[in-house]
This record gives sequence, structure tokens and C-alpha cells, in this order.
Amino acid sequence: MDQPLHRSRRLGVADIAAVYGTDALHRRIAQLRARGQHYAAVAIEREIRGSAMEDGSG
Repeated sequence: MDQPLHRSRRLGVADIAAVYGTDALHRRIAQLRARGQHYAAVAIEREIRGSAMEDGSG
């Protein structure tokens, strides 16, 4: 019997940037804003800023 896959942790912006690059994050933010999903866009931007501060690059 097949078991559903469970993620051990939530993927963050650092994970996405590492795999797809920061341009992909910026494109996604632009897509969200174009669709009127400003709350989601702001949430990603805040996570980016938080990640930059944690790694000392912000």
C-alpha cells in the first residue's frame, strides 16, 4: 500500500532560492501581485528579509 509523502519541514525562501535562484522568487512575487494576492507577496518578501538578516547579509 502506498503511503503519502510527508515533508519533514516546511520549505523556506532560502531553499527555493538555492534550487531555483532569487530571480524565481522575484517572478513569483510579481505574479502574486498581478493576481491581486498582495498578502502572499508581502509574506514572501518578509521571509526574504528575515532570511537575509539571519545569515548576516541584510
